[in-house]
Amino acid sequence: MNNIEMIMASFRQHQGFLTFQQVLEEKLPYKMLLRMIDEGQVEVEGKGLYRLPDTYLDEWFVTQQRFSKGIFSLETALWLHGLSLTVPFEMTMSFPYGTNTKNVKSEGIRPIVLRSYYDEGIIELERQVGQKIKVYEPERVLAECLRPVYQVDVQVIAPAFKMYFQNHKVNYSKLFHYAQLFKVTNKLQSYMEVLT
Repeated sequence: MNNIEMIMASFRQHQGFLTFQQVLEEKLPYKMLLRMIDEGQVEVEGKGLYRLPDTYLDEWFVTQQRFSKGIFSLETALWLHGLSLTVPFEMTMSFPYGTNTKNVKSEGIRPIVLRSYYDEGIIELERQVGQKIKVYEPERVLAECLRPVYQVDVQVIAPAFKMYFQNHKVNYSKLFHYAQLFKVTNKLQSYMEVLT
């Protein structure tokens, strides 16, 4: 198998796209990849993200690749979980404390920098085949949206809770776990009294 065939086999294996990390891990010939880009056989989607010309990359996936530490959160996560009918005006992503968010802001993304609980409740959603994004699980998102510091509109939160109770297997223990973490237990109870 020559270098071009090796690169193309890797693209096929990864649903038509490759990250720079995958190029390194699979020890693919980078100079040949650059030549394929120059010849139009491969397109650059963003920094460190390459795709075949006929491959569609979801914008959420591309954003996740650009800001790999970012986790989709708050209103954005509600929409991704199908708990909001309103497409977010701007993407919201949470980052660990100490992250420089200058580039994130310049891309029109609202960064939330977390001192604690950044790692808790991360799941992956597959937007397109093989294109996974990181998002907080629904119970965390619902509890976190109740925090006054984020000023999430009640017009967004109330329908989200209603949809969660109608369409999901309600996980009370997780809901209360996150409500305790974020100190919103009373607010959660008042929503639940209305909905149950």
